Amino acid sequence: MAANLKFEREGEGAAARQAALSAVLRATAGDAKVLELYQLLTAEQAARFLGLAEPTLRDMTYRHELPHVKVGKRGVRYRVIDLIGWSDRRSVAVAS
Repeated sequence: MAANLKFEREGEGAAARQAALSAVLRATAGDAKVLELYQLLTAEQAARFLGLAEPTLRDMTYRHELPHVKVGKRGVRYRVIDLIGWSDRRSVAVAS
């Protein structure tokens, strides 16, 4: 059961990453540097990127609300492209 849930989460992450990459490439007319989009950020860098306090970012990571990459046993990093996709999914359209 847990393996199925993890597999589903990984599949959703790949789909979200693909959607975010497509959106970034469209927005930049294909000028985005793909290596920079897949760069791994520390918690401090990711918090600055998202405009959050670092403790808030760590709490959201602990609650699995933010996409993250485990590095070693306890290390956590954040992919820029995943953070962009997460932010886009949370955006709310303003009715005019």
